[in-house]
Amino acid sequence: MCLLLVAVFFLALPVPIRAATPEEIKVVAKDLVCLCGSCNRESLATCTCGEFAVPQREVIGTALDAGKNRDEIVADFVSRYGQMVLASPPPTGYRLLAWIAPITALILGVFLVRTVLLKWRKDQVQTQPVSAAAGPQEYNQRLQQELKDFDAE
Repeated sequence: MCLLLVAVFFLALPVPIRAATPEEIKVVAKDLVCLCGSCNRESLATCTCGEFAVPQREVIGTALDAGKNRDEIVADFVSRYGQMVLASPPPTGYRLLAWIAPITALILGVFLVRTVLLKWRKDQVQTQPVSAAAGPQEYNQRLQQELKDFDAE
């Protein structure tokens, strides 16, 4: 009986809560942005404004202390502030365009630059001057005449 009372006593003791470290808070905060309006949507992990970022990092720390994981905390922020709190849009629906458009533009840009450079190279090869020995007879005669005129002066 005494052993049972000791076991119940130890089980009834509160479990010490481990506080979230700043690194753990920043891991979650990097997926969210500051919505204060003065810091141009900077990441909550790096923003230093006291209006929104600092209190929200404390909220994240409290949620981590309560045992919530990253996905649950981000979902809470999205339910409170909407999709605009996310640092990068989820690749679904029309937001998929935000992921595809830059890659497509890069590929098209590389293709365009390659095409232009190849065309310029081809034009340069075609427009190289023809040597005097391989030119038509009239050019050779004109060159000889100009050389004679130059020597006569």
